[in-house]
Amino acid sequence: MGRFHGLDACRAAAMLLGLFFHGAISFLAASPPFGWAIRDRSTSIVVDVLVVICHTFRMPVFFLLAGFFGRLLHEKLGTAGFLRHRVRRILLPFVVFLVPLMPSFFLLWKWGDSRQPQPIPISLDTVPPSPGHLWFLYYLMMILAVLTCLSRIGRNLPLGGLDRLVRAAVRFRVAIFLLSALTALTLYPMEFLSADTPITFIPQPRILAYYFVFAGFGWLLHRQDRLIEEFGRGLWLPLIVAIAVFVPFGMALEKVATKVPFDPATRWGALYLGALFGWSLVALFLGAFVKWGSQPRAWVAYLSDASYWCYLVHLPVVVALQILVADLPWPGLLKYAILMTATIAVCLGSYHTLVRYTFIGAALNGPRQRPSLSAAAAID
Repeated sequence: MGRFHGLDACRAAAMLLGLFFHGAISFLAASPPFGWAIRDRSTSIVVDVLVVICHTFRMPVFFLLAGFFGRLLHEKLGTAGFLRHRVRRILLPFVVFLVPLMPSFFLLWKWGDSRQPQPIPISLDTVPPSPGHLWFLYYLMMILAVLTCLSRIGRNLPLGGLDRLVRAAVRFRVAIFLLSALTALTLYPMEFLSADTPITFIPQPRILAYYFVFAGFGWLLHRQDRLIEEFGRGLWLPLIVAIAVFVPFGMALEKVATKVPFDPATRWGALYLGALFGWSLVALFLGAFVKWGSQPRAWVAYLSDASYWCYLVHLPVVVALQILVADLPWPGLLKYAILMTATIAVCLGSYHTLVRYTFIGAALNGPRQRPSLSAAAAID
Protein backbone atom coordinates (compact mmCIF):
# COMPACT_ATOMS: atom_id res chain seq x y z
CA MET A 1 0.00 0.00 0.00
CA GLY A 2 1.02 3.63 -0.39
CA ARG A 3 0.90 6.28 2.31
CA PHE A 4 -1.81 5.67 4.90
CA HIS A 5 -3.50 9.08 4.75
CA GLY A 6 -6.52 7.92 6.71
CA LEU A 7 -4.35 6.53 9.50
CA ASP A 8 -2.25 9.70 9.61
CA ALA A 9 -5.45 11.70 10.04
CA CYS A 10 -6.72 9.25 12.65
CA ARG A 11 -3.51 9.52 14.68
CA ALA A 12 -3.65 13.32 14.52
CA ALA A 13 -7.31 13.35 15.56
CA ALA A 14 -6.58 11.10 18.55
CA MET A 15 -3.75 13.43 19.55
CA LEU A 16 -5.80 16.62 19.16
CA LEU A 17 -8.70 15.03 20.99
CA GLY A 18 -6.40 15.02 24.01
CA LEU A 19 -6.59 18.83 24.12
CA PHE A 20 -10.38 18.72 24.38
CA PHE A 21 -10.19 15.85 26.88
CA HIS A 22 -7.91 17.73 29.27
CA GLY A 23 -9.84 20.94 28.74
CA ALA A 24 -13.00 19.25 30.04
CA ILE A 25 -11.55 17.80 33.25
CA SER A 26 -12.08 20.91 35.38
CA PHE A 27 -15.81 20.75 34.54
CA LEU A 28 -16.28 17.20 35.86
CA ALA A 29 -19.10 16.80 38.37
CA ALA A 30 -17.11 14.06 40.11
CA SER A 31 -13.59 14.82 41.28
CA PRO A 32 -11.03 13.11 39.02
CA PRO A 33 -9.38 10.21 40.86
CA PHE A 34 -5.88 11.48 40.02
CA GLY A 35 -6.50 15.06 41.18
CA TRP A 36 -6.55 18.21 39.10
CA ALA A 37 -5.29 21.75 39.53
CA ILE A 38 -8.74 23.37 39.68
CA ARG A 39 -12.41 22.54 39.70
CA ASP A 40 -14.75 24.89 37.90
CA ARG A 41 -17.88 26.23 39.57
CA SER A 42 -19.87 25.14 36.49
CA THR A 43 -19.78 21.34 36.49
CA SER A 44 -21.98 18.88 34.62
CA ILE A 45 -22.55 15.13 34.72
CA VAL A 46 -22.67 15.24 30.91
CA VAL A 47 -18.98 16.13 30.96
CA ASP A 48 -18.29 13.07 33.11
CA VAL A 49 -19.99 10.83 30.54
CA LEU A 50 -18.11 12.37 27.62
CA VAL A 51 -14.76 12.17 29.43
CA VAL A 52 -15.31 8.50 30.29
CA ILE A 53 -16.23 7.70 26.68
CA CYS A 54 -13.20 9.55 25.37
CA HIS A 55 -10.91 7.84 27.87
CA THR A 56 -11.95 4.37 26.72
CA PHE A 57 -10.71 4.78 23.13
CA ARG A 58 -8.46 7.83 22.65
CA MET A 59 -5.16 6.43 23.91
CA PRO A 60 -5.94 2.87 22.75
CA VAL A 61 -6.28 4.23 19.19
CA PHE A 62 -2.97 6.03 19.53
CA PHE A 63 -1.12 2.95 20.81
CA LEU A 64 -2.66 0.73 18.11
CA LEU A 65 -1.43 3.12 15.43
CA ALA A 66 1.93 3.48 17.17
CA GLY A 67 2.32 -0.29 16.87
CA PHE A 68 1.21 -0.28 13.23
CA PHE A 69 3.53 2.54 12.16
CA GLY A 70 6.25 1.22 14.45
CA ARG A 71 6.49 -2.02 12.50
CA LEU A 72 6.34 -0.07 9.22
CA LEU A 73 9.42 1.90 10.30
CA HIS A 74 11.13 -1.21 11.66
CA GLU A 75 10.77 -2.97 8.32
CA LYS A 76 11.93 0.11 6.44
CA LEU A 77 14.89 1.13 8.62
CA GLY A 78 16.00 -2.10 10.27
CA THR A 79 16.38 -2.52 14.03
CA ALA A 80 19.27 -0.08 14.51
CA GLY A 81 17.73 2.58 12.29
CA PHE A 82 14.33 2.10 13.92
CA LEU A 83 15.76 2.57 17.41
CA ARG A 84 17.65 5.69 16.34
CA HIS A 85 14.48 7.09 14.77
CA ARG A 86 12.40 6.38 17.87
CA VAL A 87 15.03 7.95 20.14
CA ARG A 88 14.97 11.09 17.99
CA ARG A 89 11.16 11.32 17.70
CA ILE A 90 10.07 9.98 21.11
CA LEU A 91 12.82 9.88 23.74
CA LEU A 92 14.40 13.24 22.87
CA PRO A 93 11.11 15.22 22.89
CA PHE A 94 10.12 13.45 26.12
CA VAL A 95 13.31 14.51 27.91
CA VAL A 96 13.50 18.01 26.45
CA PHE A 97 9.87 18.96 27.08
CA LEU A 98 9.76 17.36 30.51
CA VAL A 99 12.38 19.78 31.88
CA PRO A 100 10.17 22.91 31.69
CA LEU A 101 6.89 21.06 32.11
CA MET A 102 7.57 19.54 35.53
CA PRO A 103 8.09 22.87 37.37
CA SER A 104 5.21 24.43 35.42
CA PHE A 105 2.86 21.68 36.62
CA PHE A 106 3.95 22.20 40.21
CA LEU A 107 3.40 25.97 40.01
CA LEU A 108 0.05 25.61 38.25
CA TRP A 109 -1.22 23.09 40.79
CA LYS A 110 -0.05 25.43 43.58
CA TRP A 111 -1.85 28.37 41.94
CA GLY A 112 -4.99 26.34 41.39
CA ASP A 113 -4.98 25.13 44.98
CA SER A 114 -4.81 28.72 46.23
CA ARG A 115 -8.07 29.41 44.38
CA GLN A 116 -9.92 26.45 45.92
CA PRO A 117 -12.44 26.96 48.79
CA GLN A 118 -10.51 24.46 50.93
CA PRO A 119 -6.87 24.59 49.83
CA ILE A 120 -4.55 21.66 50.47
CA PRO A 121 -0.87 22.56 51.00
CA ILE A 122 0.92 21.75 47.75
CA SER A 123 4.37 20.21 48.10
CA LEU A 124 6.50 17.58 46.43
CA ASP A 125 4.76 15.06 48.69
CA THR A 126 1.24 15.93 47.48
CA VAL A 127 2.34 16.58 43.88
CA PRO A 128 5.26 14.18 43.27
CA PRO A 129 7.45 14.40 40.16
CA SER A 130 5.43 13.03 37.27
CA PRO A 131 5.70 12.65 33.50
CA GLY A 132 2.33 14.42 33.35
CA HIS A 133 0.54 14.12 30.03
CA LEU A 134 3.80 12.89 28.45
CA TRP A 135 3.38 9.52 30.17
CA PHE A 136 2.27 8.06 26.84
CA LEU A 137 5.75 8.66 25.38
CA TYR A 138 7.33 7.08 28.45
CA TYR A 139 5.21 3.94 28.15
CA LEU A 140 5.41 3.84 24.36
CA MET A 141 9.21 3.67 24.49
CA MET A 142 9.05 0.64 26.77
CA ILE A 143 6.38 -1.09 24.68
CA LEU A 144 8.24 -0.50 21.40
CA ALA A 145 11.43 -1.87 22.95
CA VAL A 146 9.58 -5.08 23.86
CA LEU A 147 7.95 -5.33 20.43
CA THR A 148 11.33 -4.86 18.75
CA CYS A 149 12.80 -7.71 20.79
CA LEU A 150 9.83 -9.96 20.07
CA SER A 151 10.06 -9.11 16.38
CA ARG A 152 13.69 -10.17 16.29
CA ILE A 153 12.81 -13.44 18.00
CA GLY A 154 9.80 -13.94 15.72
CA ARG A 155 11.93 -13.85 12.57
CA ASN A 156 13.02 -17.38 13.37
CA LEU A 157 9.54 -18.65 14.19
CA PRO A 158 6.71 -19.81 11.89
CA LEU A 159 4.05 -17.13 12.37
CA GLY A 160 1.76 -18.10 9.53
CA GLY A 161 -0.84 -19.47 11.94
CA LEU A 162 -0.89 -16.23 13.90
CA ASP A 163 -1.28 -14.22 10.70
CA ARG A 164 -4.20 -16.42 9.63
CA LEU A 165 -5.86 -15.95 13.01
CA VAL A 166 -5.55 -12.17 12.79
CA ARG A 167 -6.80 -12.18 9.21
CA ALA A 168 -9.82 -14.34 10.04
CA ALA A 169 -10.67 -12.31 13.16
CA VAL A 170 -10.62 -9.03 11.23
CA ARG A 171 -12.43 -10.26 8.12
CA PHE A 172 -15.14 -12.11 10.05
CA ARG A 173 -15.69 -9.07 12.30
CA VAL A 174 -14.92 -10.91 15.54
CA ALA A 175 -11.61 -9.18 16.37
CA ILE A 176 -13.17 -6.76 18.86
CA PHE A 177 -14.84 -9.62 20.75
CA LEU A 178 -11.67 -11.72 20.97
CA LEU A 179 -9.41 -8.80 21.82
CA SER A 180 -11.85 -7.64 24.50
CA ALA A 181 -11.37 -10.92 26.36
CA LEU A 182 -7.59 -10.37 26.38
CA THR A 183 -7.99 -6.72 27.34
CA ALA A 184 -10.33 -7.60 30.22
CA LEU A 185 -7.50 -9.61 31.78
CA THR A 186 -5.28 -6.51 31.79
CA LEU A 187 -8.10 -4.43 33.31
CA TYR A 188 -8.50 -6.73 36.31
CA PRO A 189 -5.85 -4.99 38.48
CA MET A 190 -7.15 -1.49 37.56
CA GLU A 191 -8.92 0.72 40.07
CA PHE A 192 -11.93 1.18 37.79
CA LEU A 193 -13.26 -0.60 34.70
CA SER A 194 -10.96 1.27 32.34
CA ALA A 195 -7.24 1.99 32.24
CA ASP A 196 -5.64 3.84 35.13
CA THR A 197 -3.60 6.94 34.34
CA PRO A 198 0.05 6.74 35.48
CA ILE A 199 1.04 9.64 37.73
CA THR A 200 4.62 8.69 38.67
CA PHE A 201 7.79 7.63 36.89
CA ILE A 202 7.54 4.13 38.33
CA PRO A 203 6.33 1.91 35.43
CA GLN A 204 3.03 0.21 36.24
CA PRO A 205 2.90 -3.34 34.81
CA ARG A 206 -0.91 -3.32 34.60
CA ILE A 207 -0.89 -0.16 32.46
CA LEU A 208 1.96 -1.44 30.30
CA ALA A 209 0.06 -4.70 29.74
CA TYR A 210 -3.15 -2.86 28.84
CA TYR A 211 -1.61 -0.66 26.16
CA PHE A 212 0.66 -3.46 24.95
CA VAL A 213 -2.47 -5.29 23.75
CA PHE A 214 -3.36 -2.38 21.44
CA ALA A 215 0.20 -1.69 20.26
CA GLY A 216 0.83 -5.40 19.75
CA PHE A 217 -2.31 -5.78 17.67
CA GLY A 218 -1.26 -2.78 15.57
CA TRP A 219 2.16 -4.38 15.05
CA LEU A 220 0.57 -7.67 13.97
CA LEU A 221 -1.91 -5.82 11.77
CA HIS A 222 0.92 -4.27 9.78
CA ARG A 223 2.19 -7.74 8.86
CA GLN A 224 -0.88 -7.78 6.56
CA ASP A 225 -1.34 -4.06 6.08
CA ARG A 226 -4.20 -4.38 3.60
CA LEU A 227 -6.33 -5.69 6.44
CA ILE A 228 -6.61 -2.10 7.63
CA GLU A 229 -9.09 -1.53 4.78
CA GLU A 230 -11.49 -3.96 6.48
CA PHE A 231 -12.02 -1.50 9.33
CA GLY A 232 -13.62 0.91 6.88
CA ARG A 233 -16.30 -1.65 6.03
CA GLY A 234 -19.24 -2.70 8.15
CA LEU A 235 -19.05 0.23 10.56
CA TRP A 236 -22.57 -0.63 11.66
CA LEU A 237 -21.25 -3.53 13.77
CA PRO A 238 -18.99 -1.59 16.20
CA LEU A 239 -21.62 1.14 16.30
CA ILE A 240 -24.36 -1.29 17.36
CA VAL A 241 -22.02 -2.94 19.88
CA ALA A 242 -21.05 0.40 21.42
CA ILE A 243 -24.71 1.46 21.73
CA ALA A 244 -25.74 -1.90 23.19
CA VAL A 245 -22.91 -1.96 25.73
CA PHE A 246 -23.16 1.71 26.75
CA VAL A 247 -25.97 1.43 29.33
CA PRO A 248 -24.85 -1.77 31.13
CA PHE A 249 -21.27 -0.51 31.16
CA GLY A 250 -22.44 2.80 32.61
CA MET A 251 -24.41 0.98 35.31
CA ALA A 252 -21.32 -1.04 36.20
CA LEU A 253 -19.23 2.14 36.38
CA GLU A 254 -21.77 3.70 38.73
CA LYS A 255 -21.51 0.68 41.05
CA VAL A 256 -17.73 0.98 41.06
CA ALA A 257 -17.93 4.72 41.79
CA THR A 258 -20.30 4.11 44.72
CA LYS A 259 -18.15 1.18 45.92
CA VAL A 260 -20.89 -1.42 45.53
CA PRO A 261 -19.17 -4.82 45.85
CA PHE A 262 -19.07 -7.20 42.88
CA ASP A 263 -19.05 -10.96 43.05
CA PRO A 264 -16.22 -12.43 40.89
CA ALA A 265 -18.46 -13.41 37.96
CA THR A 266 -20.14 -9.99 37.84
CA ARG A 267 -16.78 -8.24 38.03
CA TRP A 268 -15.40 -10.23 35.11
CA GLY A 269 -18.55 -9.46 33.14
CA ALA A 270 -18.16 -5.75 33.89
CA LEU A 271 -14.50 -5.84 32.86
CA TYR A 272 -15.42 -7.50 29.58
CA LEU A 273 -18.10 -4.87 28.97
CA GLY A 274 -15.55 -2.12 29.58
CA ALA A 275 -13.06 -3.73 27.21
CA LEU A 276 -15.73 -4.35 24.55
CA PHE A 277 -16.99 -0.78 24.77
CA GLY A 278 -13.44 0.49 24.28
CA TRP A 279 -12.63 -1.82 21.38
CA SER A 280 -15.91 -1.05 19.60
CA LEU A 281 -15.12 2.68 19.77
CA VAL A 282 -11.55 2.05 18.62
CA ALA A 283 -12.84 0.10 15.60
CA LEU A 284 -15.46 2.77 14.88
CA PHE A 285 -13.01 5.68 15.16
CA LEU A 286 -10.33 3.93 13.14
CA GLY A 287 -12.79 2.68 10.55
CA ALA A 288 -14.30 6.12 9.99
CA PHE A 289 -10.90 7.56 9.06
CA VAL A 290 -10.03 4.56 6.90
CA LYS A 291 -13.30 4.95 5.01
CA TRP A 292 -13.55 8.74 4.69
CA GLY A 293 -10.02 10.01 5.23
CA SER A 294 -8.04 8.04 2.65
CA GLN A 295 -7.69 10.96 0.22
CA PRO A 296 -4.79 13.37 0.84
CA ARG A 297 -5.85 16.86 1.90
CA ALA A 298 -3.42 19.71 2.54
CA TRP A 299 -5.14 20.99 5.68
CA VAL A 300 -5.35 17.49 7.16
CA ALA A 301 -1.65 16.94 6.46
CA TYR A 302 -0.89 20.26 8.15
CA LEU A 303 -2.90 19.33 11.26
CA SER A 304 -1.24 15.92 11.30
CA ASP A 305 2.15 17.62 11.47
CA ALA A 306 0.97 20.15 14.07
CA SER A 307 -0.77 17.63 16.35
CA TYR A 308 2.41 16.33 18.00
CA TRP A 309 3.61 19.80 18.97
CA CYS A 310 0.12 20.82 20.09
CA TYR A 311 -0.14 17.83 22.41
CA LEU A 312 3.33 18.32 23.85
CA VAL A 313 2.75 21.96 24.86
CA HIS A 314 -0.99 22.27 25.43
CA LEU A 315 -1.47 21.19 29.03
CA PRO A 316 0.07 24.20 30.84
CA VAL A 317 -1.98 26.49 28.59
CA VAL A 318 -5.19 24.52 29.27
CA VAL A 319 -4.69 24.44 33.04
CA ALA A 320 -3.78 28.13 33.27
CA LEU A 321 -6.93 29.07 31.36
CA GLN A 322 -9.05 26.71 33.48
CA ILE A 323 -7.81 28.45 36.62
CA LEU A 324 -8.52 31.90 35.15
CA VAL A 325 -12.15 31.10 34.23
CA ALA A 326 -13.00 28.76 37.13
CA ASP A 327 -14.77 31.38 39.28
CA LEU A 328 -16.48 33.30 36.49
CA PRO A 329 -20.30 33.11 36.74
CA TRP A 330 -20.67 32.11 33.10
CA PRO A 331 -22.17 28.96 31.59
CA GLY A 332 -19.71 26.07 31.61
CA LEU A 333 -20.11 25.47 27.86
CA LEU A 334 -19.16 29.09 27.12
CA LYS A 335 -16.08 28.92 29.33
CA TYR A 336 -15.06 25.63 27.78
CA ALA A 337 -15.45 27.06 24.26
CA ILE A 338 -13.36 30.11 25.18
CA LEU A 339 -10.52 28.17 26.79
CA MET A 340 -10.37 25.62 23.96
CA THR A 341 -10.39 28.32 21.28
CA ALA A 342 -7.57 30.12 23.05
CA THR A 343 -5.61 26.89 23.57
CA ILE A 344 -5.86 25.87 19.92
CA ALA A 345 -4.90 29.38 18.81
CA VAL A 346 -1.80 29.35 21.03
CA CYS A 347 -0.78 25.83 20.00
CA LEU A 348 -1.30 26.22 16.25
CA GLY A 349 0.06 29.79 16.25
CA SER A 350 3.26 28.75 18.03
CA TYR A 351 3.60 25.73 15.76
CA HIS A 352 3.36 27.78 12.59
CA THR A 353 5.62 30.63 13.69
CA LEU A 354 8.16 28.87 15.91
CA VAL A 355 8.20 25.21 14.94
CA ARG A 356 7.08 24.10 11.47
CA TYR A 357 10.04 25.33 9.44
CA THR A 358 12.65 25.16 12.20
CA PHE A 359 14.92 22.48 13.65
CA ILE A 360 12.22 21.73 16.22
CA GLY A 361 9.73 20.82 13.52
CA ALA A 362 12.38 18.76 11.74
CA ALA A 363 13.05 16.85 14.96
CA LEU A 364 9.35 16.17 15.57
CA ASN A 365 8.06 15.47 12.05
CA GLY A 366 10.96 15.69 9.62
CA PRO A 367 11.99 18.80 7.65
CA ARG A 368 9.34 20.96 5.99
CA GLN A 369 10.06 23.55 3.30
CA ARG A 370 8.37 26.93 3.21
CA PRO A 371 6.16 27.45 0.13
CA SER A 372 8.14 29.37 -2.47
CA LEU A 373 6.93 32.71 -3.79
CA SER A 374 6.63 31.22 -7.25
CA ALA A 375 4.40 28.44 -5.95
CA ALA A 376 2.23 30.94 -4.10
CA ALA A 377 1.97 33.08 -7.25
CA ALA A 378 1.01 30.04 -9.28
CA ILE A 379 -1.82 29.31 -6.82
CA ASP A 380 -3.03 32.89 -7.08
